[in-house]
Amino acid sequence: MKIKKSLFFLSSLVIFSCSNKESKQDFEKQNIQSKSISKSSDWALPNLTNEEKDNLIFAVKTVFNDFYVNRLQKITDYKYDALKEANKLNNQMSSEVLLSESMKIFRNIRDLHTGFIYPIPARCNSSSFPLSTKLIYDEYGENEKLIITQKYDKATFENETLNNNYNKLNIGDEILSIKNIGLEGISSSKKYSTKSAILEIGAFYRGANEDAFRTRAVQNFFNRNGSYMQPAEGNFTIEVRSKKDNQIYEFTFPWIQTKANTPICNNRNINTLSITNATNLIKYSKSVDSNEVINNRNNGKENVTITQIQRNGKNFALIHLNYFIPSAEYDFYNYLEAREKINAEVNFIRKYIRDNKDNIEGVIFDIRGNGGGYGSYPQLLANMFTTQFVSNMLVKPLVSETNKETFYNLEMSRYISRKNTIDPLTSPILDTVYSMEKLINGKFTKELVIKRELLLKEGDRYDGDENDSLPSYYNKETTEILKPILTTKPIAVLTNSNCYSACDIFAALFKDFKIARIYGETAHTGGGGANVIEWNDFLTPVVIDEQGHSTTMIPNAKPLPKGAEIRFAWNKIKRYNNSKYEQYIEGIGILADYVYKPTEEDALNNGSRILNNIMDDMLDPSNSKKFYLNR
Repeated sequence: MKIKKSLFFLSSLVIFSCSNKESKQDFEKQNIQSKSISKSSDWALPNLTNEEKDNLIFAVKTVFNDFYVNRLQKITDYKYDALKEANKLNNQMSSEVLLSESMKIFRNIRDLHTGFIYPIPARCNSSSFPLSTKLIYDEYGENEKLIITQKYDKATFENETLNNNYNKLNIGDEILSIKNIGLEGISSSKKYSTKSAILEIGAFYRGANEDAFRTRAVQNFFNRNGSYMQPAEGNFTIEVRSKKDNQIYEFTFPWIQTKANTPICNNRNINTLSITNATNLIKYSKSVDSNEVINNRNNGKENVTITQIQRNGKNFALIHLNYFIPSAEYDFYNYLEAREKINAEVNFIRKYIRDNKDNIEGVIFDIRGNGGGYGSYPQLLANMFTTQFVSNMLVKPLVSETNKETFYNLEMSRYISRKNTIDPLTSPILDTVYSMEKLINGKFTKELVIKRELLLKEGDRYDGDENDSLPSYYNKETTEILKPILTTKPIAVLTNSNCYSACDIFAALFKDFKIARIYGETAHTGGGGANVIEWNDFLTPVVIDEQGHSTTMIPNAKPLPKGAEIRFAWNKIKRYNNSKYEQYIEGIGILADYVYKPTEEDALNNGSRILNNIMDDMLDPSNSKKFYLNR
């Protein structure tokens, strides 16, 4: 956690936050050597035994038949029924076809929280090139361009021509086209304009709305992750308009093959091929999942950065949140310890606001690129700025016999593990189980249950992460961390379509409880709204009764083959509003009240112009962009 002061000027801003995910310094830490890269032929889908095929088919069918909560929405949005396609899988398919068809199901629903990862060796091999890109616009939000925003200063290649050409690329250069886009089923000789390439790449990266689709494509313009697709091979050619002289140049570079330096990829006991250690070319934060969040929370960068910034002689608090996971050391899976760390970080922010509330004109929360985390973190922050009690998000699970049993096993295992401890949550919470049972046996609802079309009425329910809910004994009057401390000055939240999960929740709470105006670089946040479970989370046997009987949480669940993984949306998040279009976070995300598309200045200076515009809006009492005051 860090507090600093900076000055904003009308024409420019340079502000470096400790929580920037892809800083120039990070790129310079690695020296790219083309001679140390791996062979592209290492990527392969393994042969599966009949038992492994059956286990995979069981898992995919169980997810979509008994747990997945966004199916009907995806049928409406994309005319695609994952349940229907999952039930077509069979063990007569070859291993390659079965794995590919499974991947297509998860890819086509475009749900970031529901995904499939190929088994080893495929998941351990990727291809990429050391460039990062962003979309920029003119000051009117028009004339879209894709520009280079980062490159490795120390990248070296064996071929001197490649070195020279790479050095000719500059930050701010515009990419006009690409040949050998490096996607399955597309000829390497086909040339794509930037606009067309974004459409093709986006189809592989599960963006749930139009903005998330494009953002994820742009983030992965030079990345092909072997966990989700066959990596690119050979050389690609790009046309670039130079920022220096406005001339168009053509360059050809190799797709560089890399290997994941992770435990599963280095464990030869479960790998069917000999995989050697190799350093990842680029540490991307593209696919937002729990493992990545855990691994990155203590990467040397503070999670919270508070900067006091100035505009026209007035002070503002700019609070950047990297994740909704504290950066302190603690046991991520110990929810009591995690809650303590969450509270400490929230109290750090509260202290700053309390100490400075008379000296600031407003507060801007910058949550662009925030990958999510614990659900209670946004709730605690929201309560700081309103006299209302900001409630836990409500969720809706799918009603099925398997889901009912899983909820029962989950709650009973918690009850048994908590007995004779200081844990305040010592009783099983079986309301969900009883409600499902009633509907499963109900005369008028049984048909909907059989069709997998019935979600339980929204309520405050647990999933695998109990920090998605506050303890029941927390209340607005007596719990210090919930008491409001700033309710009369404007609050703004700055988002983009790379804001997911708990980040979506943060924006939703601040909008639905009329705390802040939502500003966006894009119209939508990422739209990943669900409680998420990984298949393997449900495989460890747990004790569920006093006699010591144990079971997996999903009845008869079996492990996925050769390091494959499935994660899925288990509870559908319901928002606190009556909006026709924004009832749920999944898909559409949170719509910004006002959109300021990034210019080149914003892309290269962390949104300097956008932040200046927000402060101008706060300072202008006659501005049509009205903020919520006297909350």
